[in-house]
Amino acid sequence: MPFQTDIMKQSYKEFIKYGLVGVIGLGVEWLAFFLFRDYLGINYIVSHVLSCVLAIINNFLLNSFFTFKATDKIVQRALSFFGIAGIGIVISTILLPLLVQLYGFIVGQFDLEFFSQKIIQNIAKLTTTGIIAFLQFFFNKYFTFKKKSQ
Repeated sequence: MPFQTDIMKQSYKEFIKYGLVGVIGLGVEWLAFFLFRDYLGINYIVSHVLSCVLAIINNFLLNSFFTFKATDKIVQRALSFFGIAGIGIVISTILLPLLVQLYGFIVGQFDLEFFSQKIIQNIAKLTTTGIIAFLQFFFNKYFTFKKKSQ
């Protein structure tokens, strides 16, 4: 049992660090998203993809050196991380407009006029970000940053 407890403690610490990196990445992603969409006038879906790419680069570097301290096989790990992230971008890019439509429909049903299209887009983006981040933690922990003992 002590071995399992150590693994659980390590996983917990990594999850907390992964979450911290995720918050930083979320800041990068959202700042870039607002910059692209609101200041440069780029479509919200294209802005989503561009901002995700910037956050992914940030998160790979921080997770490699801070969260998992796995700096060996960096090219192999990068390919795995970016592959998993690419799948996440595809899924979130499909989910985003679907959720915008769903949330827009719900807002319309309850006549909530204070929800602008941008607010609906933001809520949908936040939802997709949460779903994808949760799934990516497990895929990255057990594939990208897997250690020999796992």
